[in-house]
Amino acid sequence: MSGGRRVGRRGEVWISVVIYVMVVVVVMVIVIEAGLPILRSVRDRAAFSRVKDTMSALDQHIVDIANEGPGSQRVIPLEVPKGDVRVSGNRFLWKLETETKLVEPRTKIDQGSLVIASDVDVSVTDYGSHYIIENSRVLLNVSRFGSPDNWSGINTSALINYVEFKEQSSRTAGIFKFLVQNMENSSNGTGYTYLVERGTGLTTGTVVAHVNASNQEYDLRVSLDSKADFFRAAIENFRAK
Repeated sequence: MSGGRRVGRRGEVWISVVIYVMVVVVVMVIVIEAGLPILRSVRDRAAFSRVKDTMSALDQHIVDIANEGPGSQRVIPLEVPKGDVRVSGNRFLWKLETETKLVEPRTKIDQGSLVIASDVDVSVTDYGSHYIIENSRVLLNVSRFGSPDNWSGINTSALINYVEFKEQSSRTAGIFKFLVQNMENSSNGTGYTYLVERGTGLTTGTVVAHVNASNQEYDLRVSLDSKADFFRAAIENFRAK
């Protein structure tokens, strides 16, 4: 009997050890999984800071070479620990996809020749007869009228030719009609359109139509924001005649 009790106690000890080891392993897994986002955040912040310093140094090298005149050259090491690097036109681009909040979303910061932008995907192109304003979800085809130095006839109902929704590969039918105080004659007159800013990597793309109608003069501002699936329209600088 005493021998049987000793065997039972020995078995109980082994069972306790196994349970203890399993608990330790579970705790370690929980700690590691909880710590990974923090480690990624620290790594991304370090990469962002390092590349920012590298870009600033590269910009200064370019300025120095330009000031030294023809024939001046440098060998410049570039260290990019993470992200994608490419050259587009006369721009050197670095893109980092991260869940860490390094910069406020939909913001753009200009530091001399260095531009830092977050969550921006708007591009604006001037094709002469019309403008294309687009982001990753929506494309606006906007008519061009005159210029600030050469006004022409303008009709706000013919301002937006169509809106294309990229995910559905579909375009709107019909017209977009803009009226002031619900007056029909407010949409026709003379004036011009212009882009607030053109290029890629913008937070917002905006075209302004200046309209001089029979009873009022105003600016119609049409804007498309980053990641948005709709555009905004607003009347500014209104003046009744």
